[in-house]
Amino acid sequence: MIILIGASSDIGKQLLPMLLETDTVLGTARNREKLSEFIDNKKFTCAELDLTCKESINSFCEKIGKLKENITLINLSSISIDKLFLGYSSEEWDTVLNINLNGGIKILQTTIPLMMRAGWGRIINISSVVAKNSVVGAAAYAASKAGVTAMTKTMAHEYGRFGITANTLTLGYFNTGLTKTLDSNRQKTVLERIPSRKFGECKNIFYAIEYIIKSDYLNGSEITIDGGLM
Repeated sequence: MIILIGASSDIGKQLLPMLLETDTVLGTARNREKLSEFIDNKKFTCAELDLTCKESINSFCEKIGKLKENITLINLSSISIDKLFLGYSSEEWDTVLNINLNGGIKILQTTIPLMMRAGWGRIINISSVVAKNSVVGAAAYAASKAGVTAMTKTMAHEYGRFGITANTLTLGYFNTGLTKTLDSNRQKTVLERIPSRKFGECKNIFYAIEYIIKSDYLNGSEITIDGGLM
């Protein structure tokens, strides 16, 4: 089974049809209606999850705690509040960190023991090139995504002996998601830094996910999918 956190995101909704070709999927959304187009698919189960709400996280963990299948956990959850560093309120900073980093911790702590019992597991966390390349106004987002990468590598070292791999996909700019929130001048500037002069397609993210699932020796790695962003 694939657990897709953030299935209702733009990238999640594009990945879902491809993931459903490979396995059953339990996808999350804050509002089930956002995934209504997939509800009739017998291989898909939708679960409500709000990563800013402890009660919602606890309820979801109770649900997945009963699973007995081999599990691939993909965490797509992501939010960015763009402001200069001095402009962040503590609430805004916490919101970004809670959704992008902290909110997934209990889910991982629930899922990893299931993987240990099964002797098999795949953890795929999503980071961003913004965590490496300084982008004005994205301090909270960059900090959260850098934390995701570091946490994932540590989990790889701790649980690899149980047949569990943990890897990070570090994404560049794609034809969906946060890229669409950039104004036209910013999009043009980014395109000039990509050798092919085009944004990525979500099928390339799927290809990487497919490879990670099949590989038992790719562990603790960071795979960057950014078209050669300079």
